[in-house]
Amino acid sequence: MSATNGLFTASCVYTDDILRDFEALYLQKKELSPAARAVLGALGAAGAVYFGFMLWKEGLQLTRVGYLLICSILLLLALSRPGKRPDDTVAKYRKYYLDRRADFKVDEEGLELHLEKQKNYARSKFKEIYGLSETDRCLYCVIKGKAYYIIPKDAVADGKADDLKRYLEKKCGKRFQKYEISAQ
Repeated sequence: MSATNGLFTASCVYTDDILRDFEALYLQKKELSPAARAVLGALGAAGAVYFGFMLWKEGLQLTRVGYLLICSILLLLALSRPGKRPDDTVAKYRKYYLDRRADFKVDEEGLELHLEKQKNYARSKFKEIYGLSETDRCLYCVIKGKAYYIIPKDAVADGKADDLKRYLEKKCGKRFQKYEISAQ
């Protein structure tokens, strides 16, 4: 990858290692942190007790029934078993990306990806990128809940991965969130 007057380009082939890194990141991002579970549990329990008591004391009121249901959902989220939840996103990335060449271009307008064997290409303006994630292996630009640009750091020539990272942070107005992925 090279940088010239704010222009970056890269080419890589998506390998099994790169896609395993993405899968680990994706599953880790879907997990609720212990702190989030504690907050959801506390809010859910307090709300369920309060609204349950108010329904018992003052009788059926539709609003309180709704709040009680919301508190019950919060409790379920807090108590849900961590782990892999069903989702075909990682399988789709593996199907469409594995062993395919990807050509990237980052310019003043945004980020563009041309994927081998695809007629169309993906292009996103910086304002459409709502999340930046990073692992030791890759930089990730999130454009939709399940849509990512995956840029392997080792595709960046001459040690320019840090330059690209700073450029994306500046243009997107966001910071990269670092994820520790265990070695595969």
